[in-house]
Amino acid sequence: MNKYAIIDIGGKQLRVEQGRFYDAGHLAPIRHTLNPNEKISINRVLLICHGSSINVGYPWLNDAAVKGRILHGCFDKKLVIQRIQPKKKT
Repeated sequence: MNKYAIIDIGGKQLRVEQGRFYDAGHLAPIRHTLNPNEKISINRVLLICHGSSINVGYPWLNDAAVKGRILHGCFDKKLVIQRIQPKKKT
């Protein structure tokens, strides 16, 4: 069976399938609470396709959720690199 869903995550639409790995780097509201091997549920499901039946939401489907698991978190503090130019002719 061909099962997939289209979800809205971080302002982008992502097609997800069961058993696949995805890189969703825009989980800003819950960035500080994510730990490895933690389960999450995403309620912004735009479309669900199960075989030949397709359910489309306007804008999202009611009572639909996509469940997943965080493999590893890559949400560290941003590293700021500054390059300081020497003053010339002083």
